[in-house]
Amino acid sequence: MSDRPIRMRGALWRDVLRAVVQVGAMVASGLMLVCRASPGAAATDAVTAGELDVKAAFVLNFIRLVNWSNVAEEANQRELPVCACVKSEFFTAVRSVAAGKTAGSRSIVFKIEPDPDVRRCRVLLVDRAHYQSARQVLRAIKDAPILTVGNGAGLLDGGGMFELIVLDGKVQFDVGLEAIRRSGLDISARLLHLARNLRTGGNGVN
Repeated sequence: MSDRPIRMRGALWRDVLRAVVQVGAMVASGLMLVCRASPGAAATDAVTAGELDVKAAFVLNFIRLVNWSNVAEEANQRELPVCACVKSEFFTAVRSVAAGKTAGSRSIVFKIEPDPDVRRCRVLLVDRAHYQSARQVLRAIKDAPILTVGNGAGLLDGGGMFELIVLDGKVQFDVGLEAIRRSGLDISARLLHLARNLRTGGNGVN
């Protein structure tokens, strides 16, 4: 994982902060829907379109803060494929925010891949509704350089790398360091320092 300085696009992070404020305002005014969460969980998963936009902006930054040039045979690739096993509102929101954008010199593209692998995907998006069915996929790609991002708490338990949660009306994220280590991805340490929790083991992948 790289500890070098990173160049964040100021406009993008301003959009993220603006959206976070909007989500907080929705909570204050009682407009946010009651979220589905595991019993006793502190973090919740909202279902508002505004929150999905915030999460999508986070995902775009996750993608941009991976050093993809360190992945074998990536140097000459023109596209960076973002996949999901099935279509979801989360996938659609990320596609809406990131389609046509770039990560380095590569265009970010989106596809539905029921059986994603390293030849076809560099990022895998998983909605919480599909966490259980995604466990087999996560086991199959656990040693592959594929960034895995989930919408809601629980993806790290199945071997995912990032899970986006809502706490006190703000979108935050937790990170599975063991999953990142096994993938070999070079992810900026500055990004990891922004995480709410860094889980060092117990990702549930054998």
